[in-house]
Amino acid sequence: MTDTETRLRDYLQTQAATVPDSAQGPGLEPATRRRNWPALAAAATIALVLAVGVSLVTRLSGNAPEPAEPVPTTAPTIPYTVGATLHDGDQRVRIPKGIDGFFFGRVHGGWLGMSLPEPGQFQAGVLNANGTFRLIGPQRSGGTTLSPDRKQVAVMHYRTATEGDIVIVDIASGKAVSTTPLSYQPTLLGWNRSGLWMANETATTNELLVWPQPGSGRPEHLDAAGFEGALSAPPDTDAIVLTTKTGNDRCLKAAVLRDGALKVLRQYCDADANTLYPVMSPDGRKIVNSRGKVVFDVRSGKTAKLQLPAGDEVTDFPQPQFEDANRLILLSAPPRKPPALYRCDVRSGECAVLQKNATGMTLQMP
Repeated sequence: MTDTETRLRDYLQTQAATVPDSAQGPGLEPATRRRNWPALAAAATIALVLAVGVSLVTRLSGNAPEPAEPVPTTAPTIPYTVGATLHDGDQRVRIPKGIDGFFFGRVHGGWLGMSLPEPGQFQAGVLNANGTFRLIGPQRSGGTTLSPDRKQVAVMHYRTATEGDIVIVDIASGKAVSTTPLSYQPTLLGWNRSGLWMANETATTNELLVWPQPGSGRPEHLDAAGFEGALSAPPDTDAIVLTTKTGNDRCLKAAVLRDGALKVLRQYCDADANTLYPVMSPDGRKIVNSRGKVVFDVRSGKTAKLQLPAGDEVTDFPQPQFEDANRLILLSAPPRKPPALYRCDVRSGECAVLQKNATGMTLQMP
């Protein structure tokens, strides 16, 4: 299993232990009055570096947010789990024992997930609406990554201690449609219109790769100086956002694949000792810096500060999830009190609390 999958497993096991069986999600409790939090003053200067090489420095407080309608306080429209129960709209599904509590997107009839019955045993599968779990693809496979059309899934089959196969599986039949042997074991990161994105961690660096036509040909190495191994690839776009490190600065870079190379559209850098987990909107136009509580517009360069209570941090692992191009669902990680569930409009930065106590809740990929 990858380090990311191991961290998710440990996180979810910890979360599940805090939730009673009677716990309910935000859609099942009385509606709460919406609270509008004042915008926070900018805490730092963020460097906005244009891809054409022109560097501009702007303070967040100087950006006028885009106008937007009030943020609704209805239940999230993305899937989420509370303890061992998956919530998705009106559906409530008990997660069977031995099934990991993190899911990789909706598929026909259910949700793409992973079976972890015992240490060293792991396999992709589909949690059905009736609570059963259907295994698909080969055993000892991780890195579960859904195709843009949601009909296939790519998995990394761990063939030996150092070698692996990228297997493309038809979800409906559960059968492999292609197997590509590799002399290494890359971490699968995302699959969008540009291809299947992955990282190969070596002794000295993280190599970025893309497979333009999964199942045909081979993954291709890309030049991405300072790549740290984290990437988001919204399935319905050709854009990605990746994290890099240069000196003491960590950067979020929005990019597209052009003529076999990365074309950086815009990058945002800030001094931060911690790894950034990139989040990109479904249309590829917005980037979220969870640690900075800032949203960047890729096209215009404008920024919006998320209007959360002073002192609240955003849980960045697992990361926030977009409901649509404009609305972001996130969990706060405030000190000395339970986490809260928020919906934020990424155009204005306005946030509304959906649930004051979201202990044991995990946001899932839609």
